[in-house]
Amino acid sequence: MTVETTYADGVLTVRRNFTQPVAAVFDAWIDAAKTIHWWGCANTTKVVSDVEPRMGGKYHHTMSITDVGDHMIEGRLIEFTPPTRLVYTMPATDFSPEMTVDVSFEASAAGTTVTLRQSEIDATLKDVVAAGWTASFERLAGFFEGGRRAA
Repeated sequence: MTVETTYADGVLTVRRNFTQPVAAVFDAWIDAAKTIHWWGCANTTKVVSDVEPRMGGKYHHTMSITDVGDHMIEGRLIEFTPPTRLVYTMPATDFSPEMTVDVSFEASAAGTTVTLRQSEIDATLKDVVAAGWTASFERLAGFFEGGRRAA
């Protein structure tokens, strides 16, 4: 299974099928004990996560990235509909406006199709963001196969 990415009008769409049931895949996104094993780009060596799995809940991921250092991503859950949808904000930074990440989890014949849409992606950043999500989705598949990052 491969990760599919498309970009149009500032929205990056990332899609991948997983062999696990919807509830298990959704849980991997909201359980910090699981996100630490798969979240982050290809050069992420460690993740510290805190997730409040509820509407209005906060999330915080600090990724330790080789040759970059620590990079923090945080925001609030603005839609929380277990186990089918998760929408959260990513606050504005010096290089990007506030973004919204909308993740849907849909049952498929093979297990679960995850579709992520991230808004407000500048065209100059789309390839970097797509590469990061592609790596995360592949790590998530590896997590389900027993892959774990050292704590």
